[in-house]
Amino acid sequence: MTVKRKLYGLAALGIFIAALVAAVAVYSVVSMSRASHSIFDNALLVNKNVSALVVMFEQSRSLLRSVSPDAGQQAIASTFAAFDAIDQKLADTSIDVFRSITNEGVRAVVTSFIDSLDQSRQVSQSIFKAWLAGDRAAAAIMLNVDDARNEAAIREKLTILTNFVDKLAADDLAELERTQHATIVVAVAVAAVMPFLIYLAFLVARQIALPITALTLAARKVERRKFKPEMISHVVSQRNELGALARVFQAMAIDVQRRQEELEAEVQARTRDLETKNLQLETSQQRMETELDIARSLQGAMLPQRMPKHPSYSGRAIMRPARELGGDFYDFFIIGEDQIGLVIADVSGKGVPAAFFMAISRTVLQASAREGRSAGDCLAETNTILCEQNPLEMFVTVFYGILNLRTGVMSYANGGHNPPVVVHHDGAVTTLPQTGGMAMGIMSGLTYEEGTISLEAGDTLFLYTDGISEAMDMEGREFTVERLLESLGASHRQSLDIVVTSVTDAVSRFVGDAPQHDDMTYLVVRYKGSPDTIDSGNMGVLQHSAAAA
Repeated sequence: MTVKRKLYGLAALGIFIAALVAAVAVYSVVSMSRASHSIFDNALLVNKNVSALVVMFEQSRSLLRSVSPDAGQQAIASTFAAFDAIDQKLADTSIDVFRSITNEGVRAVVTSFIDSLDQSRQVSQSIFKAWLAGDRAAAAIMLNVDDARNEAAIREKLTILTNFVDKLAADDLAELERTQHATIVVAVAVAAVMPFLIYLAFLVARQIALPITALTLAARKVERRKFKPEMISHVVSQRNELGALARVFQAMAIDVQRRQEELEAEVQARTRDLETKNLQLETSQQRMETELDIARSLQGAMLPQRMPKHPSYSGRAIMRPARELGGDFYDFFIIGEDQIGLVIADVSGKGVPAAFFMAISRTVLQASAREGRSAGDCLAETNTILCEQNPLEMFVTVFYGILNLRTGVMSYANGGHNPPVVVHHDGAVTTLPQTGGMAMGIMSGLTYEEGTISLEAGDTLFLYTDGISEAMDMEGREFTVERLLESLGASHRQSLDIVVTSVTDAVSRFVGDAPQHDDMTYLVVRYKGSPDTIDSGNMGVLQHSAAAA
């Protein structure tokens, strides 16, 4: 609501108050008129009830006077019965009259009158009782003395009551007339002054509202940046509080507009600088993405894409990095004529640093392995070299196994990595026993214990990183090793392609739409038996075919 509307509202409120005063005056006149009618109604009711009492009193007196001195007992009893009925009605009416009186002064006078009636009733009853008892002399004395005295007292009290009620009504009416006159005078005065009050209220409201309206419009112009100082010059020239306010507002508005212009100029300059820097950042981002694509291609090229062909085994390998560059890696390479090296590893961290450390670890480990060292010695030498060249203090967990293709015996060492899973040809699923080694790159001079396992034809090795067992769903639950073992339960009857697909699908179904936080890498190798046994079996098949021919 604007100030102008508020001021006009105050003027309207003043008019309403004046009208309310006039309405109250009129209501007072009406209320007093009703009060006068109430007074007359009450006086009329008192007169009516007192008149009824007087009539019944006269009837009882007539019955009492109608008894002759020589009347018989039966006539007296009959007259007394009629008298008693009127007397009972007189008593009930007296109670009604007393209850109908609201004025305390009238109540006192009526009470005195009713007391006189009660005394007269008692004397009349005593006279009848004396007649019925046969004591006519006593009855005659009470009739001539007491009854006459009571009748005189009643008439006196009736006169007093009538005069009091008339005087009370006259006084109330006089007071009512005076009040009505005063109320009418006030109402007329208010009605006469009201037009002047209306004019004065609107005049004051206009004198205050116009300058405030001008200041309001000027404020809107400032907001739209269209303010001109001469817009409020007629208010500035006033020598009052509104003029002082307008002068302060004018100076402030000029300063605000100047600051806005300066700020806009600075914002434009900064915007141009930001656009230039954003263009530079986009260029750098494109160059970085190109370099990352090249690095990802180089990383993929570093890992072997397929295992060397050999009749004693078959294998598959997959690496799914969580970012553009992963820290996991796998490796397999021929050692001599009858052995193959199997490696699965997980570098701490992700991204470019992990990828570089992965490349160094793989190169050092493969170089050491090709020199014919045992699995434990190979990990020990690789750990020493990594600790000497590890400025970022990264580490790598690794499993390295050397599988003899003729005997099926694999010696292995574990540097803090997840133990591989063995799926036997009969369907049994187990994990390789741990050898207690520590991750490489943490401490130099460590030794690594070795373990051995004999594989039979049809046994499958499943080497993996913790990105599989620790894959999380939307609620933060892990896939776990137990679920991995369950998904490998039927893999002894499946091809390696199906084994890889089933594990990948199981992890994907569990994770759902949850983001991948760690690399997932696994290497699957199935041992088919000694090459001599495989060749002999093939030769037997050929001979059997020739004989049949």
